[in-house]
Amino acid sequence: MKLSIRNVWERQGVVGKCVWLLFLPLSFLYAIGAQFRNGMFVLGCARSVRLSKPVLSVGNLTVGGTGKTPSCLWLAHALKDRGIRSGILSRGYGRRKDGAMVIEPSYENVMAGSALSSGDEPLMMAALYSQTVAVAEDRSNAALELLKKKEVDVFILDDGFQHRRVKRDIDVLLLGADTSGWMLPAGPFREPRRNHRRADFLLITGANDKWSSVLRGSRGDKAFTASLSPVSLLSFSANGPKEFPLTLLYRSKIVTVTGIADPRPFYRLVYDWEGEIVETLEFSDHHVYTARDWQEINRVSRRVDLIITTEKDIVKLVQFPFAKDKLLALRVAMSVENGDALINAIVEKLNRARDNVVS
Repeated sequence: MKLSIRNVWERQGVVGKCVWLLFLPLSFLYAIGAQFRNGMFVLGCARSVRLSKPVLSVGNLTVGGTGKTPSCLWLAHALKDRGIRSGILSRGYGRRKDGAMVIEPSYENVMAGSALSSGDEPLMMAALYSQTVAVAEDRSNAALELLKKKEVDVFILDDGFQHRRVKRDIDVLLLGADTSGWMLPAGPFREPRRNHRRADFLLITGANDKWSSVLRGSRGDKAFTASLSPVSLLSFSANGPKEFPLTLLYRSKIVTVTGIADPRPFYRLVYDWEGEIVETLEFSDHHVYTARDWQEINRVSRRVDLIITTEKDIVKLVQFPFAKDKLLALRVAMSVENGDALINAIVEKLNRARDNVVS
């Protein structure tokens, strides 16, 4: 069996258990470092920047796999319905360009291969969902660049729970299927579970029963249940994007191509529509696809009906030639139970926050 980091986290096999034990001392050191860093911000020894608009942070405690990007999109659309204009600030993980930049919501940016300069998730949010997104390692620089081009009422800070250098007015924390609490590298957690108390609102996107016991004693109006649902299938061509119904998956022989932290929920969505996955090609999160990868994908997909990938992967894969409408992305959307109550609470906090920002 090929050893992966998830094999270690889940202590699969003798080798997985042994490596996990070796990682434990490093995890304790990581936890101490994470708490020390948080303490520096709490005590004011580390500096946080106040932006000129209220900041709504969306983040998690673990590395990937909780639905941060779909949650940012859900919040942006919900706020727009209330007449509140938002701009998304992202680090642009994996980009090969320095400095701050604003990604315009244009399909042409996908065909031009802009993922290398902007990052795959920011490009996806801009091109596929018409969001205005600014990227920079320092999110305050991204905010300044965004305001040069567009007026917004609130900044949505993507993957912002650990980005303490920017002051936030609201913290929305996502809690996913990983509940162990083990810190990196022995587990997926970037900071201890108890730090969920720092958040204003919690979105539980997986393992709801397990999180209920962890969150016992928290305010009942603080936690909300959310889930990802498939919406459609999407292809790209020189003529633009094209959508297909999910029924296309039914009894189709499928090769999946993923460059995400945890592809297992993605597989479940395909199986839910009775797609037959005959081969899986898994790459590292934010993988930059090469001609060799393209050749491998084409080789294993010769005798299948469809190549199904994710939205953030397809914006990189469209640079390579595939058979017409054979490469499709599974479009997903976040659904929040009692979402109106959450948005009402967020809007109330945003209205109060306007008095605290510097105009």
